[in-house]
Amino acid sequence: MRALHLTPPSLLTVSTSTPVPTPSASQYLIRVHNTAITANELTWPETLRRSSAIPGHDLCGTIVSTPSSPSSSSTKFREGDEVFALTSFSRDGAAAEYVIAEVDELSLKPEALTRKEAAAAPLSVLTAWQALFVHAGLADAKSSEVSVLVLGAAGGVGVMAVQLARWQGVKRLVGTCSGRNAEFVTAFGANEVVDYSKEEVEGLFDVVLDCVGGQAQDGCWRHVKDEGILVSVAAPLPEEKKRDFPKVRSTFFIVEPNGGQLGMLGGLFEKGELKAFVDAEFMLEDGAQAFEMLAKGHTRGKIVLGL
Repeated sequence: MRALHLTPPSLLTVSTSTPVPTPSASQYLIRVHNTAITANELTWPETLRRSSAIPGHDLCGTIVSTPSSPSSSSTKFREGDEVFALTSFSRDGAAAEYVIAEVDELSLKPEALTRKEAAAAPLSVLTAWQALFVHAGLADAKSSEVSVLVLGAAGGVGVMAVQLARWQGVKRLVGTCSGRNAEFVTAFGANEVVDYSKEEVEGLFDVVLDCVGGQAQDGCWRHVKDEGILVSVAAPLPEEKKRDFPKVRSTFFIVEPNGGQLGMLGGLFEKGELKAFVDAEFMLEDGAQAFEMLAKGHTRGKIVLGL
């Protein structure tokens, strides 16, 4: 099969003779239509531990074989079903014609999404959901009184977080982005947009979601209310900062694949409450160029590869 392989530190090459992966008795084999790439995934420890790793853990594809050891859960999907998924970072990804997946990673593709859009959604929307509703506890709060700040609101995770916070009905929703993306972020539901190159964030927030890291993360601590929470999906949070702001709850986490959550969120895509945004599409053979574009930053939504 055709597949995109990484030779560390950053050489990407396409093979036309990569063996089709062999699923275990509990796994599905999926014909990939599109995958999406993620910033820094070529340097993740999970990626570097695999020889000639295949990147791309977001996917939209069609099931071509089901588990050989049937159970009530493993037969949830059938051959021919179109699915989307975030697959485990410990296995090879979906920048290939075929990929394997576990039942608890999969969900049926929402009909409201194109294949490209479906491939662009899983990692971003799951990260945003888990950040806001699992770690920040947004579902447990009285939304009409909650304020949320999203750093990097035009990126893949940021734009999903803006939409989910809007859907939840938060009182104040602020997103940071470059000036060229201000209208884009506003269109997805932000009450206020801050151009980080020219303006400063004002006020205090119950929830701050950091999708940027670096200096943006360093500066955002002062915008979290006492007993509020800072959630970072960009970089671990320094212990020194935690000591400097003892009344601020804080956490860094890495998204977990979850087909159940993805299915629930798929319902929001079907209802038009959420939209997936594809910034650019490349063919698999141009995967290196796609990662070069991603590394430059300032993308809107996600970059996808077509097979």
